[in-house]
Amino acid sequence: MNKRITTSILGQMDAEVHPTVLARDVNVVPTLEIAQRLLRFELSGDSEDYIRQASALRALYKEEKYLAEFYYDVLKTRQDYLIEVADLPALDVCFSSIDRLERLPLKSRSFVSIKWKERDIGILIRREALQGGGIIYTTTVIECADHMRPVFRAEFRAARTQPDPFAVVATDKGWIQVAREELSASDELVLCLKAVVALHSFHYIKLRPGDIECTDIGPSFQQKPNRFLERLCAQAFVGKVPCARAVVPMMRIVPGDMNFAMNYPLEEVRRLRGSYVDDGKARTELLLYEKGGRLISDDDYPVYLSYKSLGFKEVPAVIIGRFSEHGIRVIERGHGEIIPPIMVEQKNASAGLAPVDEMSKLDLRLNALKPEPNDRLDRLNSIYFKFCRLLERKRKREKELHDFLYKFPMLIDAHVDRVHTEVRIGKFKADLVFRYKQTDQKVLLIELERDDERIFTKRNRLTYKIGHAAQQIEDWISEVRRSANEVPPWLQKEYIPGGLVVVGRSKDLTDEQRIVLKNINSNRLVKIVTYDDLLDRMNQLISSLDISSGPEAISA
Repeated sequence: MNKRITTSILGQMDAEVHPTVLARDVNVVPTLEIAQRLLRFELSGDSEDYIRQASALRALYKEEKYLAEFYYDVLKTRQDYLIEVADLPALDVCFSSIDRLERLPLKSRSFVSIKWKERDIGILIRREALQGGGIIYTTTVIECADHMRPVFRAEFRAARTQPDPFAVVATDKGWIQVAREELSASDELVLCLKAVVALHSFHYIKLRPGDIECTDIGPSFQQKPNRFLERLCAQAFVGKVPCARAVVPMMRIVPGDMNFAMNYPLEEVRRLRGSYVDDGKARTELLLYEKGGRLISDDDYPVYLSYKSLGFKEVPAVIIGRFSEHGIRVIERGHGEIIPPIMVEQKNASAGLAPVDEMSKLDLRLNALKPEPNDRLDRLNSIYFKFCRLLERKRKREKELHDFLYKFPMLIDAHVDRVHTEVRIGKFKADLVFRYKQTDQKVLLIELERDDERIFTKRNRLTYKIGHAAQQIEDWISEVRRSANEVPPWLQKEYIPGGLVVVGRSKDLTDEQRIVLKNINSNRLVKIVTYDDLLDRMNQLISSLDISSGPEAISA
C-alpha cells in the first residue's frame, strides 16, 4: 500500500519540459506549463536548453535578485493543481485549517491554476520557515499572454507562537498588513488563501477508517494485509500505543518484505520519487515499527525505495510503539494524532528481517535510479540559489553561514576530500579545515566572518578585525608546520597548509579596494575572499560541468 493517495494520479515527472498536472475533469488552462515555456524562451531562446537557462538565471540574480528568484521558483515547480472556483473552500474553513498548514506544510514550491473572473491565472505558492517557529506562505498571482507577468503578491502566516500579522500584501508603497477580520475586503487576498488551503486539502486528504478498505492506489501487484501494523495503528489512535515523529538513519530501516521490495517496479519509483523529495530533502514521513532491533518499513515501499535510491542518510518518519532511540532524533511524541495522514489498507507483509546479502542485492538494483548528470547540475544550481537567498537575508547568524558552507563545501572548493569544523588549534578554533587527498597533501585553514563585515578602512587598509583574522591563520599555519602539541593528531603530518578568510560582499568594495585586495592575495599565504567570490566559484563550477560552456581552450 502507499500512504499518499496523490501517488496514484501524479503522472510522469518530466522535470524540464512538462510539469505534472493534477486535475479531475476541470475546465481550467494549465498555466504553469505556459509560464515555464515563456520563461525558458525569454532566458535562452530555446525551451530545451536547460544549461543556458540556468546560466542566464544566475546572471540575472546579480542584477535583479527578486525577479531571478521568482523565475527560478516558477521553473523549479513540478506540479500544477487545476481547480475551479466552485471547488474552493469557504473562508471559515480556511481559517480553521491554519494549524494544519503549519503542522503538515506544503512543499517549498507549489502551483495552482484557476479560471477567475474570466481570466486564466496561476498562483505560485512559496513556503518558507519563519524564524522563531511557524511557516510563511508567499503567493504570487501571474497571468500569461505573450509573456508571463506577476500581478498580485501576498503572504500568509501559519504560526501558533507568532500568529500576527496574519497576512501582508505587496503594493507600490511597500507591504501592507491585513488582519483576519479584514481579509474578505480583498478578492485577490481571499482567492490566494483559498488556493493554498485547497491545495493542502488535496495533498492531505482526511479519511475515516471505513473509507480506506480495499483502496487500490499502488502498482498492479498487491500484498497481503499486515495485521500487526494495523493493530498497532488502531491502538495508537485510541492512545494505547505511543508514537514518535523523528529523523531516522536509513541504515536502521529495512523493508518488511524484501521480495516485494526487490520486485517493486523501478519505473514506479522513478515516476513517484519527485513527490517525496522537496528541495533535495526527504519530505514524506515513513511509517515504521521496531522488530528484532530493526525499524521495519512495511507501509511505504515507493517512498522507502525512493529515499534509498537517492542515497539519503536520514529520513523523516513516525515510529509506532516503543523503540531504541540510539542515533534517532525525536521531534515530537504523541499517539495516533501524529501518524501521517491518508492511511490506505496494507496489501502484503511478511515476517522476518532482510538478510544483509539481500540488502546488498536491493542496493545494486536501485543503482539504476541514481541521479543523471543533469540532476546533479540541477542540484548545484539549487545550492547556488539557496546560498544567494541566505546572503540576501538581513537577519541571519554567522553560524548559518558556517553551517551552510560546512554542508556544501563545493562553494569554497570542489576538490576537497574531507571537511572538519570547529577545529581547535592552540587556544582558538578554526571554523573549517579542508583536507585534500592529492599528492601535494594540501590542507586549508578557513576563518569565516560576517557577510556584512567591512574589509577596508577609509584609507583602504585592512580593518583591524580582518587583519587579525588573517594573522591568526598564519599563526595556525606555523603550528601545523611544526606539528605542535596544540594541533590535532590528524593535522600533525607533512601537510602543506594554506589559509582563507571569507568575509564581506564584493558589491560593498570600491574599484580601488578591489585592486588592493587582489594585490594582497597575490603576496600572502592567507587569501581574503568575499562571499560573492564563492558564488563566482560556484558559477564557474556549474559552467565547467557543461562541456559546451566550459573554459575556452587557447592554443599557444
